[in-house]
Amino acid sequence: MKRISTLALSAALLALTACSDSDDAKPEAEAPAAAPTQQAPAPQSAAPAGHQLSPAQQQALDEAKNMPKQGTVLEMMHAAGYTYMKIDTGSAEPLWIAATMMRAQINDKVQWSDAAVMHNYTSKSLHRTFDKILFVSSASIVN
Repeated sequence: MKRISTLALSAALLALTACSDSDDAKPEAEAPAAAPTQQAPAPQSAAPAGHQLSPAQQQALDEAKNMPKQGTVLEMMHAAGYTYMKIDTGSAEPLWIAATMMRAQINDKVQWSDAAVMHNYTSKSLHRTFDKILFVSSASIVN
């Protein structure tokens, strides 16, 4: 299951990496998530054998390693195959995460693994820009 989730995140982040400003003319169905203002990170496992991650991709993965991995859902919305959740991690500022579509409710405690940080990420389907958001490979509700 973890391998499938990692592959799904890899595919999603790889698709984001290939996006450019010219994607604005593409239909929403072709580009489920908006092109970020910077190149999207790809998880370590997404790099084919013999290929290295760009410095921006590696930085996005490294930054996520030091961030919380669980919290309580404060707000959530579904768009383009993702569940976007505003999470209270106990720190001063809530954290936004994006995971593949899942059934979660406000006040659920969720945990996640393997993430990449995006700064100034714009979601076309939500018509919103997130200052900082974690794209996670898998998320689950903690009982």
